[in-house]
Amino acid sequence: MNNPRIYDNGYQGTDAFPEYIDHYLYFATQADADEAAKLLLARGWRVVVTPGTDGTNWLALATQPARGDEEMGPLWEELTALASQFGGNYDGWERPADEDENLN
Repeated sequence: MNNPRIYDNGYQGTDAFPEYIDHYLYFATQADADEAAKLLLARGWRVVVTPGTDGTNWLALATQPARGDEEMGPLWEELTALASQFGGNYDGWERPADEDENLN
């Protein structure tokens, strides 16, 4: 990759993983979010645990290195089960817009 794309969140694409997917997992306590984060970190993902915007729950924002052709159905089920293991909720995923994509 001659000029890897650097995204707004700081993720830098590589030849193997030129983009990323953000996953949103919410938990009632910071301890639960931290335990789930450990499992996600072991996958090689970046995880940031912060208070949720609702002021009650904790967000584990997990950034997955991605190729761009991932099947999201099985991953949705897996992350839903992971969040449930710690009493949490998997709230879905988000990909960055393509550089040439017009968002207007």
